[in-house]
Amino acid sequence: MPHSAQLHWDYRDGKVAAVAAAIVYSLWAVDVILPGGAAVQGALADQDAGFSRFLESAHRIGAVLVILAAGLGLSLGAKETSAWLSVSWWSMVVFGAASLVATLFPGPCVVSTDVVCTAESLAEGIPGATAAQSLVAAVAVLAALVAVSTLAVNRYRRHDRLWVLLAVLAVLQLASAVAMLVMAVRTYATGGDGEPGVVFGALQRAHLVTVALWLLAAGLLPGPWKGTRAAPRTGVSH
Repeated sequence: MPHSAQLHWDYRDGKVAAVAAAIVYSLWAVDVILPGGAAVQGALADQDAGFSRFLESAHRIGAVLVILAAGLGLSLGAKETSAWLSVSWWSMVVFGAASLVATLFPGPCVVSTDVVCTAESLAEGIPGATAAQSLVAAVAVLAALVAVSTLAVNRYRRHDRLWVLLAVLAVLQLASAVAMLVMAVRTYATGGDGEPGVVFGALQRAHLVTVALWLLAAGLLPGPWKGTRAAPRTGVSH
């Protein structure tokens, strides 16, 4: 008996994509408990290392998930008159797009937001390092900061008590982003550390934790997704 089935994109797809992206962006921060992670200290300097290749692929997938989540947020998210939420979604798009582009550059930097790595690689003349990669990574860092900040303002204006949590995340991300950008400038100005690798510290991981927490909050908070309708994804006929 013939029948037809219609698949739909739903706002819940966006929530799942945001949460999945949060998990991906937290991988570097918890690499010490991952198989092979603890043994590959300085994985970013060795692209042949298994964990390094895994991390690069993961960040590429994570960037795509961020773009998907933001796109669904823009199209199926809460229809509000405030522009703050729209700015947050568009900033998330920019973050995802910049992160994706950053993972396509050659060189030792496989974490898309690691501006310090790109700065030192450029200063030490490591093959594949370019100024464009540093710029794209910086854009990703700043876009994430704008996204979480405007989301906090949006929730505050909508009288959502969870705006306090977002505000705290915004402050933490601001502090880590500024520290990382300053560290990148100093690293470039001093010509790197003289080692055939990249600066590999806790600061970059701390920043990624704040990014992951922002994506997790964006996926779990109900406010930005309320009042949505499903949209056609594909049509399948039988």
